[in-house]
Amino acid sequence: MEAPEPNPNQNEENQHLSNEEGEAVDELSSRKQRQNEAGREQILASVGSNRPKTTKEKVAYVLNRSIEARNSDVDLAWEYWGEFESDRFNGHSVTKDDLRSLTGLPSISRARAKIQNEYKLYLADVEVRKFRGTLDEDIRKEVVEDRPGDLGVYTVYVDEAGKTQEFISVGSLWLLDAGSEVISRQREIEDWVKAKGIRHEFHFKALTNSRDQLNSYKQFFTLFLEKFSTIGFKAIILNNSGFSDTRSVITDLTYHLISKGIAHEDETQRAPLPRLLQVWIDEEERGSDTLKLENIKERLTSQKIAGLHLNTFTAVSSKNNFFIQMTDLFTSAINRRLHNAPSGHFKDELADFILHETGFNLDELDKGNNQSDSARVFNLR
Repeated sequence: MEAPEPNPNQNEENQHLSNEEGEAVDELSSRKQRQNEAGREQILASVGSNRPKTTKEKVAYVLNRSIEARNSDVDLAWEYWGEFESDRFNGHSVTKDDLRSLTGLPSISRARAKIQNEYKLYLADVEVRKFRGTLDEDIRKEVVEDRPGDLGVYTVYVDEAGKTQEFISVGSLWLLDAGSEVISRQREIEDWVKAKGIRHEFHFKALTNSRDQLNSYKQFFTLFLEKFSTIGFKAIILNNSGFSDTRSVITDLTYHLISKGIAHEDETQRAPLPRLLQVWIDEEERGSDTLKLENIKERLTSQKIAGLHLNTFTAVSSKNNFFIQMTDLFTSAINRRLHNAPSGHFKDELADFILHETGFNLDELDKGNNQSDSARVFNLR
């Protein structure tokens, strides 16, 4: 029997099929990557604004500030129930009926796995990742950090103003609490915004010469201070002269603001170390935001501050984030008063109101200073 004649088109067909299969695999991988990136951004926005609503967002909220929860699903579930389901969980024991009514451990565990394994957020310690089989090859030899379990937090929101003006200002809001109380107070402000029918974000530059809008800004600022009475504001100002790279200057100022701010909180015992540090900035350009935060994180790491453990450093949208919006108002108020003589615009009235409420005194500024290393940090309220 004669062998069948070879088909000269067969190799081309096989190659064509192989290319199509490869393109399909690439498309699936790219789609998965986009989905993970969108999910990651949603998680960070929820945590940064203290607005967790879904089970996954609530799990992320716990993971963000609890090392034990990152390493143990039992600890994670225990903290989750205590934080979000305290009406059915007393924090000491669980009955069989209670257990049936609480969010199930498998659901919590699945959410944790997705956040850690797919979004690469709030990772467990190296030894735990080795045990779970999720440790990336390039960090298998990483040393486990000696870190105490129950840590407080420095949650710092940062914004800047005056990049093209005579003075550069970097302002920050320091939140030292976390958990259900913070979420509850944030929701009270959210409810107030909805009840007032307010649809705009509270951005200083968006204020028009409208008395009603000005009053809403003032009321928002006052309400926030009432709900978060223990927050602090810190600012650092520099004479913007002789600098060719303003972005680098802002990175320097942000680093000094955070570093000196931590020293102040620790030395005054208002919020002593050890603590986790997380830093949130208003999102502008993803690439430059990431580089800026990585540079600050690297410099803080090199300082080897005893008891300081670096956590989330990320840029998030100000949308639905009242903490970023408050930081914008504070920083922009400083910038307004530094650069604008009173003109009768409602922005002048708002700036004076904010600086009075936070206790900022422009007379204390060293307006000639243009050395970021020696710039003074003002600790207010």
